Amino acid sequence: MITLYHLEKSRSFRIVWLLEELKLAYGLDYQLISHERDERTYLAPKSFKAIHPMGKAPILVDDSLPDGEQVLAESALIIEYLLKTYDSEQRFYPTGDKAWRDYTFWLHFAEGSLMPPLVMGLILTKASQKAPLLVRPIARKLKSGIDQMILSNNINSALGLVEETLSRSPWFAGDAFTGADVQMYFAIAAARQRVGLAGMSATTAWLERCESRTGFGQAVQRAGVLF
Repeated sequence: MITLYHLEKSRSFRIVWLLEELKLAYGLDYQLISHERDERTYLAPKSFKAIHPMGKAPILVDDSLPDGEQVLAESALIIEYLLKTYDSEQRFYPTGDKAWRDYTFWLHFAEGSLMPPLVMGLILTKASQKAPLLVRPIARKLKSGIDQMILSNNINSALGLVEETLSRSPWFAGDAFTGADVQMYFAIAAARQRVGLAGMSATTAWLERCESRTGFGQAVQRAGVLF
């Protein structure tokens, strides 16, 4: 049995989506165990640490193979593992050297380049909102300064590359939907939610293609919406 430990409104939605795509393509079955975020810390429950030392979602446990139980964390690794193990016809994996390079680049770009400034911006926003009343104006000014000096430039640069890429091809690795699109979806949906995608017609069209897929719709039914 494959078991996915999922945290609501989190990056682990990616893996629910990919599992639904594999279910449609191959009949792959899995168990989904969903958890709510801690009301105070907004993090995963401490029980996650009993499954994997990092204690973060997603965590995939696969005990269906002869070489013993696999306990995996990190979205990129889980995507690679699922496609290598269960995508026997390579329906979601690129073919050809260029497509593979593009696939691998975007698989890591999501967490390496786009998500860090988005997450930092979110943390700064929450920190300024929860700061004591007397220091709140200072916290807001600090956040604004960091936004202008660092975060906005990095986010705009990353989104510019995304728009340029999707204006040349419908998917991140070329003409076919792959695991790279699954990985990139959360980051771009987060950018749409937090900074907007004004003028990014190719990126907006890509989001619509993702969200119109049957597997995506089934993932929303099972795991709920992201934002």
